[in-house]
Amino acid sequence: MWTDICLVACSVVLSLAGWFRWRRPRLPFPPGPKGYPIVGNLFDMPSQYQWVKYREWSNTYNSDIIYVNVLGSPIVVLNSYKAVNDLLSVRSILYSDRPVSTMLNELLGWGSLTSLTPYGHAWRARRRAFWQEFNPANSLNHRPKQLWHSRDLLRRLLHDPKGFLHHIEYTLAGSIIAITYGLDVKPENDPNIKRAEKALAQLKEAAITGNFIVDILPFLKYIPSWMPGASFKAYAERARPDTVDMRNTPYNQGCDRLREGKGEPSVLSRSLARGGYNIESHPDEEIIKDTTWVAYAGGSETSPLVLSTFFAAMLLHPEIQRKAQDELDAYLGPRLPVFEDIPHLPYVRAIMLEALRWQPVMPLGKPILLSHTLTMDDEYNGYFIPKGATVFANVWALLRDEEYYPDADKFRPERFLKDGQIDPRLLDPIPNFGFGRRICPGRFFAMDSLFMSIASTLSCFNISKAKDSQGRDVEPDIQYDPGFTMHLIPFKCSITPRSADAVKLIRDSELM
Repeated sequence: MWTDICLVACSVVLSLAGWFRWRRPRLPFPPGPKGYPIVGNLFDMPSQYQWVKYREWSNTYNSDIIYVNVLGSPIVVLNSYKAVNDLLSVRSILYSDRPVSTMLNELLGWGSLTSLTPYGHAWRARRRAFWQEFNPANSLNHRPKQLWHSRDLLRRLLHDPKGFLHHIEYTLAGSIIAITYGLDVKPENDPNIKRAEKALAQLKEAAITGNFIVDILPFLKYIPSWMPGASFKAYAERARPDTVDMRNTPYNQGCDRLREGKGEPSVLSRSLARGGYNIESHPDEEIIKDTTWVAYAGGSETSPLVLSTFFAAMLLHPEIQRKAQDELDAYLGPRLPVFEDIPHLPYVRAIMLEALRWQPVMPLGKPILLSHTLTMDDEYNGYFIPKGATVFANVWALLRDEEYYPDADKFRPERFLKDGQIDPRLLDPIPNFGFGRRICPGRFFAMDSLFMSIASTLSCFNISKAKDSQGRDVEPDIQYDPGFTMHLIPFKCSITPRSADAVKLIRDSELM
């Protein structure tokens, strides 16, 4: 694939070479591997576990900011909290744009997703609309449905513990659909969940740098799909209807429910009601559609991966599980947790934060989807960073910074505690949700869902090693697939109710 790209790109890159020589900065670029003429660092770029290689380069060149150039495209990787804060937060006005993926934004139709929208008026309007629903105060509107779906996870685990990975994905996706659109979710095979899975799989494929040549040479988007080498165009023509379907169908279903007077309170219903406009001619229809769409897309993908990591961590660390259960038993007594319990369960909350830190879902914040683009030339620590550079944080490296997280490879929730409470020094810089003006506005909602699912599971179940046919323990083999996101490779464990009282609590929750 890369060889084909090189051959096609040579003529374009050669024409750029003179421009780059003319624009040679007076300051040096940040350090990085030297590279080669024309192709730059193309052959230096790691194909897997890039975050590890970028930290190695950071150590090799004794710099927390690394520069590479791939076929004329400058890339800057930030490997420390200081560099990330100085550039992506303090100078966020310069670093808040997004790189444009021709395949993702244009051909597949994801361009209006707020996460991908270029910095400007359209992005600000959608960001403002999303924040109205998902700021900490208004997040209280979502908690009844979040609570119901966390109880649904318990019921599913009781009925079918072996399917725990599926139950995690299904219940969290279901809660997003109910909260966002006010729609009921079928117990299994819900069409809106299947719709999201299909479209998001295509998004993840398109978001991996190098998968499609049209992202290197955007002019190829104009060639017909039948031409040799245009398989990306044929793929886009097949896949784009799934993107459109995911964006429009649940929105239209939610609107139909509201017209029939059957709609439940939701992000959609509240958004349409603002300003007293008629549902048939709402001036902000496209903004509302994009606001609900980004919630639908974001919540269906990342939170299930973190919750899966929690199950793996409890399997590997039964002593941490027992300590959390002791805290739950002492405070809750014979009942299930509710959101008002969050301040009183610091160790359980620390487990949630450690699950986010230990194996970050997006170790690089994922270039294309969550990277930043510099809108004008900048200087930092004596280095020149050119306009148009793609800049992203090495989230994995930040979460292994020994200053904040000693013994970083170990799963140790206590690192987030000080005098028995959450240490704000560690809570504030947790980087999983982005930076600056592009920080995820749904982070409070996401952490609410994660906490309630974790607390509820620990209060009712023991997670332990699976048994083989002869009753012997099966040693866990926890591995991750380093693709677009860090997916856990399915693993086996035993999930059993802690007591008869726990079973009764779960069954009584069906009356909620």
